[in-house]
Amino acid sequence: MIQAEKEVAEHMLASLTTSSLQSLTRPTREQVAHHFRLACEKTGFVGTEESTMRILKLVSHEIRKAPSVLNLVNRREGQPQ
Repeated sequence: MIQAEKEVAEHMLASLTTSSLQSLTRPTREQVAHHFRLACEKTGFVGTEESTMRILKLVSHEIRKAPSVLNLVNRREGQPQ
């Protein structure tokens, strides 16, 4: 995975985490797509279908790996998990 894809994934995880904490609900597919677009705009990333799939798989993996939303927040802030 290239650095640009990792940056998009990090931005996406950050905005999804914030959104989930504010709404106290899981994001819908539409919200995930919206956060993906925001992350791409913020980083200036224009990806292919393959790179989009890699990013979404990474985001999904990170979410599944975290025992709680708080772990995702701590991860964003560079705190140990």
